[in-house]
Amino acid sequence: MIRAVIYDLDDTLYDFKTPNVHAQQNLCREAERRLGVPAEEFEQVFIESYHAVADRTPQDLRDQLQAGERDLYAMHSRSLRLNYTLEKLRKPLLPYAVDLYNCYWEDLLANIKPEPHLTETLDWLKAKGIRIGIGSNMMARIQYRKLINLGLADYIDFAVTSDETAFDKPDPRFFRMVLDKAGYPAEECLFIGDNRKRDYEGAKASGLHALWYQPERLAAGEEIAPDLQVLRDHAELPAILERMGI
Repeated sequence: MIRAVIYDLDDTLYDFKTPNVHAQQNLCREAERRLGVPAEEFEQVFIESYHAVADRTPQDLRDQLQAGERDLYAMHSRSLRLNYTLEKLRKPLLPYAVDLYNCYWEDLLANIKPEPHLTETLDWLKAKGIRIGIGSNMMARIQYRKLINLGLADYIDFAVTSDETAFDKPDPRFFRMVLDKAGYPAEECLFIGDNRKRDYEGAKASGLHALWYQPERLAAGEEIAPDLQVLRDHAELPAILERMGI
């Protein structure tokens, strides 16, 4: 019996890819306007910053967090990434790190919307008394803002983010906190996410039921191995849970 459903957020509850491209381009144009750095050059260093931020993590902590096998939570911080970018380009840190951070996120937040049939499915889960959680490799504050902007805040019973746990999915320590907050044993919890390794395999390795959210691959006709439990559309979830005996 499933008593809690935990969702990844980005590219599971909404499409992150398209708004991210738009927001990053807007960020780079704003950097060019205010700092005189060509947008293409700023973007190149900003992309580089993703791994550069991780490289600044002390080696003993990197070893503990198993850097190299998985992302480090600091890599998700746009504040730290802008810090690195401005330093590398020899530009003032303030107020630009704050202003460009706000430029990126306000643009992204203005252009996100829930995945098809998601709210109807969440209504169904609520009516069934199933707890709804979030398990995301990202920073808490911005994930909360996304949920509010998506109109999903009232559905969420609990959330776990990698800056709270210090460990990204698929680390079992991340999923231990998910189970802690869910309040149910692993066999009564279902995790849904778009990343096969982090979400699907990570959850299953920690004993949770899991569904791999993959509407794009299936829409494109890509073949999925029959042993994978795939969610093609959020509207399919009630029938899947009914078969699982909720």
